[in-house]
Amino acid sequence: MTKTALVCASVAMFGMSLVSVSAQTPATTAPAPQLPTSTSAEVNGFYTNIANFIAKSAAMVPADKFTWQPTPDVRSFARLFAHITDDNNGACAAIAGVPAIPRVDTGAAGNWAADKLSKADLEKGLTDSIALCQKAFAAVNQTNMMESAGGRGTRTKIGGLIYNTSHINEHYGNLVTYLRLNNMVPPSSAGR
Repeated sequence: MTKTALVCASVAMFGMSLVSVSAQTPATTAPAPQLPTSTSAEVNGFYTNIANFIAKSAAMVPADKFTWQPTPDVRSFARLFAHITDDNNGACAAIAGVPAIPRVDTGAAGNWAADKLSKADLEKGLTDSIALCQKAFAAVNQTNMMESAGGRGTRTKIGGLIYNTSHINEHYGNLVTYLRLNNMVPPSSAGR
């Protein structure tokens, strides 16, 4: 082997050893995710995620679109937000220890109360209902979660909160479709 070939081979081996050493440097380990502190805290994590998407949806819909509906047989944006508000209030009032709150999504075809409310009023009602549910989540713990939720039905406190989380998640699915039909990107898809 010539001297030049030997130097080239040595440099190549040295370069590969540097790559090998850097590849063996241990990566920093991410801390383990923290488990929820209670059943209520875990369900509240799911609830908060979907409630935030719904609140962001209400904020992004222009006021002049609130009475828009894909067909006459389904709710308008305003009625969907009002219905979610009613779901939150109905599921969370008794658990939070407050009196029942009057419904917003009332009326009949062509005369729905929610379609006559301003965007600001609907957003405030929605925000207040989310805060009420946060109060309900704070009132539920490992000791009382299997007690009656009160109100109508036979759900437990945690069962009522799980049901409501599931139900408003279904309506967020409606909102995703409505938003896309109006050329808006749903909050859960934003930034992708």
